Formats: sequence, C-alpha cells, structure tokens
Amino acid sequence: MDVVVDGKKDFALATAPADVMDALASVSEWLQKQDRSIVSVSLDGESIDSSRLVEALGGKPIDAVQCLDIQSQQTSQLVKDALAEMESVLPELPTVCRELARVFQGAEPQSGYEPFQQLAGIWSHVKGRQAMIAHALGVEIDAMPYNGRPLAAAHKELNTILSEAAGALESGDLILLGDLLEYELAPRAEHEAGIASLLREKAGLK
Repeated sequence: MDVVVDGKKDFALATAPADVMDALASVSEWLQKQDRSIVSVSLDGESIDSSRLVEALGGKPIDAVQCLDIQSQQTSQLVKDALAEMESVLPELPTVCRELARVFQGAEPQSGYEPFQQLAGIWSHVKGRQAMIAHALGVEIDAMPYNGRPLAAAHKELNTILSEAAGALESGDLILLGDLLEYELAPRAEHEAGIASLLREKAGLK
C-alpha cells in the first residue's frame, strides 16, 4: 500500500501496521508532532468522511488497498479558520430561533418548515466544527467545563430539545414547537458564542 501525505509519495511507516486504520493513526501521530492535523482521507481515490473512518478502515488489510491518500493542514491555521467560520453564523442562531417561533405561532406556520430544517442543519454543523476544533487541540469537548458543568450535559439537553422540536413539527403541534424555539432553543443558541470563546481561549487566540 502506498501512503501519500500532502501529495508526497515517499512516506514510510515506522512499523508494520495491523490494518489501514492503524496506518492512518501512525500518520496522524507523525503529523501531530509537526503541529498538523488530517483534513481529508481518500482510499484508492474514494474520499472517506471522517465519521466513517473507523468503519471503512478498521480491520481492512493493508494488501487490500493500493493507495491511502492523506491531506493535512497546519493545526493552528485549521483551528483559526474553523473558529472564524463557526463564529460567522453564531449571532444568527438566537435570532432565527425567535423569528421561527413567531412564524409557527402566526398565520402561515407552513412557511417555517424548511427554515426549521435549515436551522437544525446549521446547528449540527456548528457542533461538528466544535468537535473538530477540540480534537485538533487535543481536548475532550464533552469534558470541558462551561457554566459550572461539563459540556456533555449541555449537549445532551440540546439534543433532547431538538428531538422534541422535530417531533412537534412532525405531529403538527406548532404551539409546542414555537415555545421550544422561543424559551428553550433561543437561550441555548446564545450560549454557543460562549463555547466558541472557550475554544478560542484553549487555542490561545484572541
């Protein structure tokens, strides 16, 4: 198996890996020592989503793959760019929650269906960015303290409320959905900026 890192084909693994996932872990460890993080992985020309890496590479024999192609980026720049991207949408989250609450309790609630799905997608993207940044910094995001408790508790509450909101939308209980958006989701959306600031502090950025 050829291991290509940032376009260079001469990467040599220090030890014989047990499987392709083990080879990826070795490359990741080597990159971390250079303050670099993996941003994309391709297997024989097929891009592998980060959420599928263990499933796709774990237990896969080395001789079953021709080329493992890895792209990396300077960790500090990766974190800086991801924070900037995430922070650009955070001010909109509480506003959108409250605007949608008024829509669902207004005369044309059906016009809020698609924006609600978009809101859920944006929030999911924000959480994915937070997890990526924390991973790049070597921090366990769920264990990070925020407002006197681990972030894991806040994440669990948010996921529960988003599920309740999706259920209310599906069942047509738009009064409940409006209340959840106004009184539960909007306040939690305001906290996302604080979480971003905490990650920025961990990264040593101002």
